[in-house]
Amino acid sequence: PWRRTSGIHRVRDPRGLAIVRSMWFARDRLARERDSAPGRVLPDSVIIESALAAPRTIEAVRELPGMSGRRGAAAARTWLAAVQSALDEPERDLPTRRQEGNGLPPTNRWSDKQPEAANRLTAVREALAVLSERLLVPVENLLPPAAVRQLAWQPPTAVSAASVGDVLRANGAREWQVEVTADDLARALAA
Repeated sequence: PWRRTSGIHRVRDPRGLAIVRSMWFARDRLARERDSAPGRVLPDSVIIESALAAPRTIEAVRELPGMSGRRGAAAARTWLAAVQSALDEPERDLPTRRQEGNGLPPTNRWSDKQPEAANRLTAVREALAVLSERLLVPVENLLPPAAVRQLAWQPPTAVSAASVGDVLRANGAREWQVEVTADDLARALAA
C-alpha cells in the first residue's frame, strides 16, 4: 500500500523509495496509535519531499515543506529515524521501481478471471452494506476497500471469524474494524 503514496512518481531511485516505504509505515503506526487518519498525521507530500531531500538532521526534517506545523515538528525525531532506517538499509533490500506482480486485477474483470472471487466479493459487499445500515456507519469506514478485495480474492482456507480477522488485519484493517466486521464477513463467505 505504501506504493500508492500520492506523488511517488517523482521518486526515481531505490533509496528514495525506501524512504517513502519507511516513512509510510512509521506514519501508519503513529496514526493507529492516535486513531487518526494517516494523512492527518503526515501528508503524503511531506513523505515525498523527505524522499527527495533525504534529510539527515532534525533541523533538515523541520525545514521540509509542510513540516513546520506543530504536529510535524513534534514528531520530527520519528520521521528522522524512519529516513535513517531507509538510508541504512542494505542495497539488496531496497525496493525496486516497479512493483512485483502480486496485485489484484480490477474488480470489473473478476467475473471473467475468477468467478468464485467475484461471487465472494458480491457477498462480502452485501454483508458490509447491511452492517453499515445497522450501525449507521458508512461502508468505507467499516473496512479499507483493499482489505475487502483481498479477502474476497483469497479468503482463508478455513473460514471463521478469527481467520477472516487475520486476513483483514494483514491488509490494513484496524482492530475495531475487525471486531465489528469479522463475524458477518465469515458468515457471508461461508454461505
